[in-house]
Amino acid sequence: MSTVRLDIYTPSVEFFSGEIESLIVRTIDGDEGFLPGHSWANELLAENGIVKIREPGQKKFKTARTTGGYVEIRDHFVVFTENAEWISG
Repeated sequence: MSTVRLDIYTPSVEFFSGEIESLIVRTIDGDEGFLPGHSWANELLAENGIVKIREPGQKKFKTARTTGGYVEIRDHFVVFTENAEWISG
């Protein structure tokens, strides 16, 4: 499966940076998933959100709790959030 670079930033730290196979985020309109090659998009994240990533060769998702922000889908994916912490994975 192809991969895409994902960076997750909070105001104080780069929380995650690496290649992923898929991304699921909780937006203000509900959960939305993105795969490499997805058309360009910007989405506002839910105030009490979740970010799930699947890294290359893994079957399970790593999950982080987030606080607001937005996701930018371009040639690589970027999540900007006020806070992030791993809750599984």
